[in-house]
Amino acid sequence: MQYNNVPLYVSSPTMKSLGNEYSIFPDRIDLRCRYLFFYKMITVKKEDIVSIGVFRPPVIRTSFKALKLDLADFYEHVGITRKGGVFSQLRFTPEDPQKFVAAAKETFDIENKAKEI
Repeated sequence: MQYNNVPLYVSSPTMKSLGNEYSIFPDRIDLRCRYLFFYKMITVKKEDIVSIGVFRPPVIRTSFKALKLDLADFYEHVGITRKGGVFSQLRFTPEDPQKFVAAAKETFDIENKAKEI
């Protein structure tokens, strides 16, 4: 699959995201995460997204098995449920979680599948 490299929405790195950058593309969401001395890119393809929503902290209140990519336990954060993968639930804190989710739902034509809490 050939990826489109022009992001439709970019959440700039912030202190609450621990310097991570989150981007929405027409065919995927890229989560660029920093781990000590290197960066790791987690790509969630459009067809793998089951639901996306905004959640209040802490993460453990809504999920015991989510992979937290930053300080999601302390701030309003985005939750993605995806098909498959070791961690099917991802939690992360973009600059503006409400705008990020709205942009993703519009881009991927996702209805309100996630129960927003």
